[in-house]
Amino acid sequence: MQVTLFLLKKDGSTAAFSLPSSVTMVGRRQDCDLSIPLSVISRKHCEIDIDQNKLTVRDLHSKNGTYVNGQRVEEYRLSPGDQLRLGSVTFVVQIDGIPAEIAGIKPIHPMAVPPENKADKPKQEEHFEEFAGKVNDAQLGSSHTAEIPDIIADDLNSQGA
Repeated sequence: MQVTLFLLKKDGSTAAFSLPSSVTMVGRRQDCDLSIPLSVISRKHCEIDIDQNKLTVRDLHSKNGTYVNGQRVEEYRLSPGDQLRLGSVTFVVQIDGIPAEIAGIKPIHPMAVPPENKADKPKQEEHFEEFAGKVNDAQLGSSHTAEIPDIIADDLNSQGA
């Protein structure tokens, strides 16, 4: 089973990240398989497992939650075309080349209760712009870790990450 996550950028373009192994850790920490250095992403946010040709995402008690197609989930079996949202970052799930066309897909926004502190929302959008602007520099390292440049170093340092 070949799984690729396509980041949906605001300009309509995408960036592809192939899952490096049967268990992929996604989070803010640099030692995660897919590291997303945004304050709205928990250090260990979620885990994506490929087991017996089933793709499952598990939230790891993240602060801001893991969403699939706009619904907050604890554990969910992913299908081709599902949208996986972590903080302000949305990915489209492609399994074995399906869906074949990702361009033009619009992000589904969470249907959950809005954040208690409305001041957080502009900050999330600001961080998304920084992240999406630099995501083309992302690479899969030899250790199968997606290395995304530290584009918001001041924010991460202020949180004691």
